[in-house]
Amino acid sequence: MPDTVVGLFGTRSEAEEALRKLKDSGFGDGQLALSTPRIGRHGHYGLKVLIGIVVGALLGALAGAVATGMVPGVHPLVPGNLGATFLFGAVAGAATGGVAGALLSMAASGDRALYYEQEVESGRFLVSVAGPRLAEARDLLRAAGAMEAAPVEAPVDASRPRPESG
Repeated sequence: MPDTVVGLFGTRSEAEEALRKLKDSGFGDGQLALSTPRIGRHGHYGLKVLIGIVVGALLGALAGAVATGMVPGVHPLVPGNLGATFLFGAVAGAATGGVAGALLSMAASGDRALYYEQEVESGRFLVSVAGPRLAEARDLLRAAGAMEAAPVEAPVDASRPRPESG
C-alpha cells in the first residue's frame, strides 16, 4: 500500500507554491520534503548496467567455453588448436552475455524510484508527502501545477536520511 505521494514540478517556484498549499491544508513539516536538482548528484543507474554487463560477460564466457568442449561438432569451427576453440567460444559467449546482462539490468531497474531520481537529476523538482490523507495531497499537488502526481511505495528506513530541502 502506498504511503507517499510525489509530485514533479518544472520550476522551484511551482514546487514551493505546492509546499505552501500543503502546509495551509494542515500537512506538517515532517510529512513534506522537497528534492532539488544539484550539480554532482548522480544515481547508480550506470553502475547497475555496468555490473549487468560484467556479470553477463563472465557467465557468457564460461558458458561459451564449456559449450565448445561439450557440444559435438563445435571443434571444427576453429581448426587446429583446442585452446583457440575454447577462446572463440568464450569470446562469443562474453559478447552475447554482456549484451544480455545489460538489457536485463536495464529492465530490472525500471522502478518508479529510478524514474523520479532521473527526473530530479534532469532539473525537475520533486515534492513528496508522507503519511495519511494521500488522496488529498495528490489533488493539492495536481492543483498546484504538478506535471505528475502519483502515489509510491516508500518504506521508511530510519538509517536513510530524508531528502534535503532547499
